[in-house]
Amino acid sequence: MSAAGLTLPVYSFNTVVVGTGCAGYNAADTLFSLGQEDVAIVTEGVNMGTSRNTGSDKQTYYKLTLSGGEPDSIRDMAETLFSGGSMHGDIALIEAAMSARGFYKLVNLGV
Repeated sequence: MSAAGLTLPVYSFNTVVVGTGCAGYNAADTLFSLGQEDVAIVTEGVNMGTSRNTGSDKQTYYKLTLSGGEPDSIRDMAETLFSGGSMHGDIALIEAAMSARGFYKLVNLGV
């Protein structure tokens, strides 16, 4: 491709993931594990993800508790997420139900 007198390379992928924070790595890894191998990750740098640079990490990840004397509730967590006013109820329910699985996936990825 040429533009303004410059010749630029053109790349073609099925899927492009932008960023190498928790969400970016998780998206690329999930796509690959589901069979989508034509994936590119676009990033400023591997150690430049928003999650890493803003102090967001496993310590601040909201998930169901996995230990302790009182059982945790997917419904209670979903209601808490929904009550903030910035999330639809169905999304809150899915996020709550999948929170522990998502958390351990990030642990396994080294995030």
